[in-house]
Amino acid sequence: DYKLRRGVARETPLLLLLRKYARDALLTGIEQPQAYERVVRLHCEHKVHGDTWLVAELLGHQSNLILVDSGGRILECLRRMPDAKGRELLPGRAYAPPPAQDKVSPLDDGSEGYYTRLAAALQQPGPRWRALVNGVAGMSPTAARELDWRAARLDNGEQPIAVFQALQSLWLPVQTGEWQPGLVQEDGNTVGFAPYVVHFRGEFVPTATMSEALARYFAAGESAGQAGQATMTAGVADPYAGQRAAVTTALNQARRNVERRLAALAGDEPAPGEAGRLRSQAQWLLALASQISPGQTILEVDAGDSEPLRIQLDPNLSPIEQAQQMFKRAGKLERAAAFIPQRRAELQTDLAFLEQLALDLGGAQSQPEIAAVEAELRNAGLWPRQKPALASHTRGQQSGPLRLRSAQGFEILVGRNARQNESVTFKLADTRDLWFHVRGMPGAHVVLRAAGRTPDPATIRVAAQLAAFHSAARGERSADVIVTERRWVGRAPGGKPGQVLVEREEVISVPAAWPNDLTEEDATE
Repeated sequence: DYKLRRGVARETPLLLLLRKYARDALLTGIEQPQAYERVVRLHCEHKVHGDTWLVAELLGHQSNLILVDSGGRILECLRRMPDAKGRELLPGRAYAPPPAQDKVSPLDDGSEGYYTRLAAALQQPGPRWRALVNGVAGMSPTAARELDWRAARLDNGEQPIAVFQALQSLWLPVQTGEWQPGLVQEDGNTVGFAPYVVHFRGEFVPTATMSEALARYFAAGESAGQAGQATMTAGVADPYAGQRAAVTTALNQARRNVERRLAALAGDEPAPGEAGRLRSQAQWLLALASQISPGQTILEVDAGDSEPLRIQLDPNLSPIEQAQQMFKRAGKLERAAAFIPQRRAELQTDLAFLEQLALDLGGAQSQPEIAAVEAELRNAGLWPRQKPALASHTRGQQSGPLRLRSAQGFEILVGRNARQNESVTFKLADTRDLWFHVRGMPGAHVVLRAAGRTPDPATIRVAAQLAAFHSAARGERSADVIVTERRWVGRAPGGKPGQVLVEREEVISVPAAWPNDLTEEDATE
């Protein structure tokens, strides 16, 4: 009753090798090499071609399928990744599993200090559910939100012990095998699924098996995707001004929050070499402690430089006590020097994503498109905590990218928001299609579908103009646009939807204006 439609067949290198090594092979083992990690290894034995492992790494934007021979050498990957968290996932390289995450076990492992480590993991700034995702192993955003809901309703809901109790309850089926699969529904629409009862949103509808829940969920998504698209009411006035203004306010507040955190990081960042100077002074204090007189305020040391090293002494502390304080301070500065650049990069990624969402919101032409911006804010954990939801978001409301056809007959796809950008680039585009994006500012991902042909210069210029027009450069006489083949575009590590890295590129300058000689087609995915 819930059979899904067959996807579009693509003869990928991995598929060709699987036909050789997995077809007619025996599946002799399934294992999860790392507890709580979403990595599964399937052991296949073939009479002719020998043993292989098919490794499924279900790691969000880093997800992959990897075929490995009996000696641990990679035969092929679904996604070739030269740098996957410090690993090379390329044919011929030795396979290495994802690096172990330093997270707290979701189950009390009996180790000393388990509760203390769990409490420390919950001290991260931001929503508690996000701290759970970042600090507890095997914790998805859905599970974390459900766990937060359950813990909040205990008598001691704000305390770490409540999270501990809710964790044991949520993970009990792992030990007993008594799962309760089902679907999450809101306003008659299927919006999620889980192997346990979900309370934090919608209505939970049990199913007999997890497979049934998955099939019904994706079947509902396919049906919704065939529904008609909402259209914008013609007229000068914005018919969605209220909803747009509310999301704009939330976007601006989120941007201020990120900018405030960036400013705080800049104030906390130690000067280059400061930790090393403190540590050196502490070492001199220990070495010359016996030569320091009580009440002395300055220690001059001939360290071999042109000027003597002058160390300010605290008359209220002994040289050893002051050295210990200086070592402690140096350690804090070293940790800050290691942490702050990484955190700054994360915040800068958030800021770039907010700029993209602001552009998406300005171009939104329907309630679903405005709601999609709100949904992206929420999914990224950037929606202000005190603000209520503006609308319920369903899969059926999501519109597809803009589909156009040039005068020469080439199809051009334009993503009109972050989620559509992700779809256009990584779902709809072929590796040999041409990819366009305005340089150095937020904008649409534009794909010129080659379909086995070589696009002419006029069509390339049209696609580049579309990328410039659907960007923050709109209206400029000239805008620089990146042009490259889709195969040179990859997801940015740790980035948000639609954020990419480009390995090779050319740049052309075009007017940021709507091009002529285009035909608009059905804008559904």
